[in-house]
Amino acid sequence: MIDSLAAAYRTLYGWLIADRDDVLVVSHVRPDGDALGAQTAMHRIIQKLGRRSAMVNADHPPKRFDYLPGYAEIHTVEALMSRGPYRRAVFVDCADRARIGDVEALLSSDARIANIDHHATNDRYGEINVVRAEASSTCEIVYDFVRAVGVAMDEALATALYTGLLTDTGGFRYQNTSPKVLHDAAELVECGAEPYSIAEQALETMSLPQLRLLARVLGDIQLYAGGRVALIEVTAEALREAGAELDDTEGLVHYARNIEGVEVAVLLREQDEGIKASFRSRRRVDVAALAQKFGGGGHVRAAGATLAPPMAEARARVLEVLRATLSNPEEGKR
Repeated sequence: MIDSLAAAYRTLYGWLIADRDDVLVVSHVRPDGDALGAQTAMHRIIQKLGRRSAMVNADHPPKRFDYLPGYAEIHTVEALMSRGPYRRAVFVDCADRARIGDVEALLSSDARIANIDHHATNDRYGEINVVRAEASSTCEIVYDFVRAVGVAMDEALATALYTGLLTDTGGFRYQNTSPKVLHDAAELVECGAEPYSIAEQALETMSLPQLRLLARVLGDIQLYAGGRVALIEVTAEALREAGAELDDTEGLVHYARNIEGVEVAVLLREQDEGIKASFRSRRRVDVAALAQKFGGGGHVRAAGATLAPPMAEARARVLEVLRATLSNPEEGKR
């Protein structure tokens, strides 16, 4: 395993320095802390290797991550149209190519892709694939790459990588918090990452509209399957009335998961492309397998999918599959 990882990192290093093409660094639609941490870290790494890169996302990054070095350099698709098409790109934290959304318009038809990710459902769409499902986060993989090829660490890089470790482990509370993750985090703090400042902004700071939305939806949580399933719904109307945005729904599903006796929590959210379902499980259900039944994917304990509207039908479909899963001792277990 160690030898194969070392070879994968050497291959990625060679790919990054192979020619002078500008490299486009991309994360997924509605990027989270791990996606943005890995994206800004890879951008800095590529520059340290003497190559030019640009960052772009289909959606604006949430403001709570504006402390990330390079945050202001993350472009919109429209801003980079005149520079394209790009022939090389690094995708971070994207389980499949479609996760980049409208960024696809910036890539040439023969674009060469390096795929760096930790989702078990990743379909290895890249020319270079560094995919480690056992990793806590994409930032953990990027940090291992930094060490493997000897990229010089600095405070900016440490801050970006620590952000991904922190957010994708839920503040070092989830089951993916391994001894290695804690050692990595300690090393990054020694390199200049500031735990308090990063946690305060990435995990604890809430806007007033986000708080209003939270107050509204928590009162409407519903329990199903004998209290083993908790479900939250966020309608477009609820967003409007709270003055909130889709990014403000981040983390809501965890409130449902934290209810005593709940095994699976579900957040159903109305958005333009359909009903976005976010799944979280406590110990037993593999929600990545659950999400795949709806064309989605993710991790064993955290996954998502997009279902066809209306909300009532999406809810009924999800609950039907969940009831079947929970009634079968082996179904969805991991």
